[in-house]
Amino acid sequence: MSRRALAWVLAAMVGAGAFLYGSIDEGEPRTNDDRVYAIAKTIGCPVCNGQSVAESDATVADNIRLAIAVWVQEGRSDDEIRAELRSRFGDDVDYTPSADGITSLVWILPVVAGAGAAAGLVVVFRKWKREGDLEASAADAALVEDALAARDDT
Repeated sequence: MSRRALAWVLAAMVGAGAFLYGSIDEGEPRTNDDRVYAIAKTIGCPVCNGQSVAESDATVADNIRLAIAVWVQEGRSDDEIRAELRSRFGDDVDYTPSADGITSLVWILPVVAGAGAAAGLVVVFRKWKREGDLEASAADAALVEDALAARDDT
């Protein structure tokens, strides 16, 4: 195997490993506190711009975290807690993307487009390499010799 092919194989393995590592689920939270934090990360603070309840120091975020902790202690499911928060503060507070319909395309299309772009680049680079390996014809060589001779005469 050539060095170039080996480099491509290694790059593909690193890319696949990074993709796999990024896609592995961390699993279920181990404790109730972990579960409260996991839910709070996915709920937006109603008074803060772009911050989750887990990140915010606002009083309302503290109250929401406390309510989430109480509901977790009561044994409510994550979906029940999110539904309760959506009913109180509106659908905009739930940062959890849905995995169906058009929303799933938002997550899938960039990956497909990136893979397509990478494949396109491979095809183009191979074509350019083949075109770069062309040899000069006899007519081209004669033109170069005539030009060099004309330059030497001046």
